[in-house]
Parts: sequence; C-alpha cells; structure tokens
Amino acid sequence: MNADQQQVASDPNSPHLPIDRLIELVRSGGKVRTGVDVFNKHGLLLLEKSVLVEDPQILVKARKLGAAMVPVSEQQTGGLWDRKGRKIALPSMAADAAGAEKPNLAAAASDVDRRINEIMTMKKEAAYKYEKAKSCIKEVLESIRASGGEFDPEPVAATVNELVDFVSNSDNTFAYLTREIFSYDDYLYNHSINVCTIGTVVMQRFSNTFGTAINTFLNLHAGEIPLVRPDDEQSFVYYTDSELRNIAIGYFMHDLGKVMVAPRTLNKTGKLTPAEFAEVRSHVTDKASLILEKNKITDPHIVNVCRYHHAGLFRHEPDCYPEHDYRQVPTYVKVCKLADIYDAMTSKRCYKEAMNPVGVVTDIFHHYAGKNPLLQYVLHSFVKSVGIYPAGSVVTLTNGQLAYVLDSNGPTLLPVTDTGGIPLSRRAEVIIPDQNQTAEGEQVIKVDRRRPPISPLEAFHLLPGYLRRTLEVDFA
Repeated sequence: MNADQQQVASDPNSPHLPIDRLIELVRSGGKVRTGVDVFNKHGLLLLEKSVLVEDPQILVKARKLGAAMVPVSEQQTGGLWDRKGRKIALPSMAADAAGAEKPNLAAAASDVDRRINEIMTMKKEAAYKYEKAKSCIKEVLESIRASGGEFDPEPVAATVNELVDFVSNSDNTFAYLTREIFSYDDYLYNHSINVCTIGTVVMQRFSNTFGTAINTFLNLHAGEIPLVRPDDEQSFVYYTDSELRNIAIGYFMHDLGKVMVAPRTLNKTGKLTPAEFAEVRSHVTDKASLILEKNKITDPHIVNVCRYHHAGLFRHEPDCYPEHDYRQVPTYVKVCKLADIYDAMTSKRCYKEAMNPVGVVTDIFHHYAGKNPLLQYVLHSFVKSVGIYPAGSVVTLTNGQLAYVLDSNGPTLLPVTDTGGIPLSRRAEVIIPDQNQTAEGEQVIKVDRRRPPISPLEAFHLLPGYLRRTLEVDFA
C-alpha cells in the first residue's frame, strides 16, 4: 500500500487484490464483499465492509476515486464468489497479484483471449449504438432543414441516455464510439456523437474529482463551519445524474445551428471573408436561439451549451464568440468546448488532414494550463479522460514493437511484433509499463507518446495469425 493509495483495513493481514481483477469477476457474474471499510487517501469511503458487491459499476467508481488494490478479509465476513455462488480461495488471487507464484501460462493465454473477446463484444455493441445515434441525429438535422428549425426532441433524449449508459461502463468505452469523419454531412452527424461521448466521460470524471476535493475540504474543516457537527460526513455532489444527462443532450445538440449555415461556407477550403465568418458565428447565436425557441427547449444546460461552447474560457482568449464573461461560462460548457476542439482537430476534413491526437491533447493543455483554478480541474479531467490508449487499439512502444491494448488502465499491452515490426509467430507475455521498471523506478519499455494509437484494421497485416483469426470477424 503506497502513500498515494491509502486504504484502511481493520485486518492488516488481509490480502490486497487488484481492483481490475475484482471488476472482471463481478462482470462475469461473481460477487465481492471486502469485509473491511476501504477509503482513498482523502478519507472518502469507497467500499463499505458489509456490502455484497454485485454491480461492477460500484468497483469501477471506486477505481476512478483512487482504489487500485482492495483488501478482502475473510476473518471479517469478506470473500469472493464466482457466478455459481462458489467461494473463491483468496490466496490464489493474492499470490498472483504479489507475484508469489509462478505464472500459469495457459491461464494467462486464456485471460488474453477472454479480454480480446470482451473488446470485440464491446466494439460490436458500440457500432450498433453509434449507427443508431447517427440515424437519430440525421433525422434531427433533416427535420430542421425541412421545417426551418423544428424537430422531435424525444428520440434525442432516448438516444443520449443510451450513449451515457454505455460510456459509463468503463474509462475508455467512449473511444469505441468515435469515428473518423470524411464528408460534410458525416461531420455534422459524427461530430455530434463524438462531442457527446467525449464530453460526457470528461464531465463524469470532473464531477467525481471535484466532488471528492470539495468533500475532503469540508470534512477537514467541518469544525470551522457554523451549524455543522465535526463528525458529520459531507456528501457534496457537483452534478446529479439527471443534470449530467441533460448536459449530455446539450453536447449532442451543440452544433445544430450549423445545419442552417450554408454548406459552402462551412466547407470552404480558403480563408473566410468577414461576412462568411459572421455567418459561421451565427450558428451559436441566431441559429441556435431560433431552433431552441421553436422547439420550446428551455433547459439551461442545453441552452448554455448551444450558445456558449465557443466563448472564451479565460480573460482575453482570442478568436472566441459570442462575447461573454469567461467567469460566467458554466463548467459543463467549458468541457464541451474542449471536446469540440479536440474532435475538430483530430478529424479529417476536406480542407485538412486529421492531427495526431497526442499532439492535440498537448496543444490544448498548453493553451489552457495555468489559468483560473476551476478551469484547471476541467483541464485535468479532460487530459486524464482523452489522453488514454483505448482498449482494442495498437500502439508503438519505445523499443519499436507494436502492441495491442488489452486495457487502457496501466495500460495492459500485448506485443504483436518484434522490434523490427515483424509479426510475432508466438504469443508474447503481457506488458504493464507501470510494473516494468528498473530498481530505480524507470520504465524499461513504455508507450511512445510521439506516435498516435492506430486501429487494428490499419495494423491488421502486422498482427500475429492467432490475433488476426480472433479479430477477422470484426472486420468482415
């Protein structure tokens, strides 16, 4: 247990197990009871000792709030059970986590195959939800064009709720929903979905991170607050679930005004004239207001996102519109702006190539770092959410190998080529950079952050035969 991951257990001899393993167990139908209260370094209770965990989202949230290793005490009624209700012996998992036993290569291979199949299942579900969402936004835009601004908001709410539920499953499911954009119409369709999914993930992380910070402060200073007993636990929540869902609807609808701007102006390859630039700007002022009013949409989260996602986020930020006090731009609108910038810069358009996502994240960070404190919480949540390597992608390692990402946490990597780029004929051992260190703490092999992740489809011919056979159904 390290200083950054303080967890309190009444039984000091209880084994500490990787939370990712527990999440996998519960997802497969198993159950977990810790038997001891688990706290993060801020003193926030993450897992209550007597609760039988049957929902993996409880563990996913605990991981987001700081849990990496979780104590499980059988002496305090804790334990693990598989999907058939059979008790699982703790020492085997604990020994595996601590490296006390030699690895079972057959079991490791089985784990890799299972994880790859999980990724393929997730991708198929994402593809279905993406096409459903694309059909929805397409109908909305066509309705606005045909009617001069009117559309049916109900299908939008239902579609966005499905997207929110999907991206809430784990840290990187949103990456399965984003799509490269090749045409003007695709841009309006896909960009709406991309901003919605990216923005939702960032907002969820921000709400958890900022809420934890506020609760920690309040708990530390409870005795100084009038009418509050020092032993009262604080439970500040920045945004409720219903608010987050309305915000996500705003993200999905943020660019609806563009459908009423001339395509030749939006798709122009050269420099815009002052009149053309004014027309583009109207999508968040005149056009957005017209659509919102015609459809009687008054929810402030949706209205603010549609109107101010191009507003300045700090004093004198250049090229922003409409003019608005940056201090009054809501947090969720700040998130939308970052998601909008990121997706626009990493998307291929008729007048530009897509930019390296790693470079885009770096540029956004440098542009907004060091500004007002709340914006820094937003920026941190954005970088932590987007600056990951999505499971199912292929990354380049610093030694020249390509590796398939089994899990973005760590990340957990499966090398698929040698250092010269030749496909491996035999299954390699999994690499977790954080655990692959010298005695001085330096990573021996890590992801080359100068090279963006690539899709398995692009790298298909470089994948080993066994992995191609596993993935080829996905590419059929």
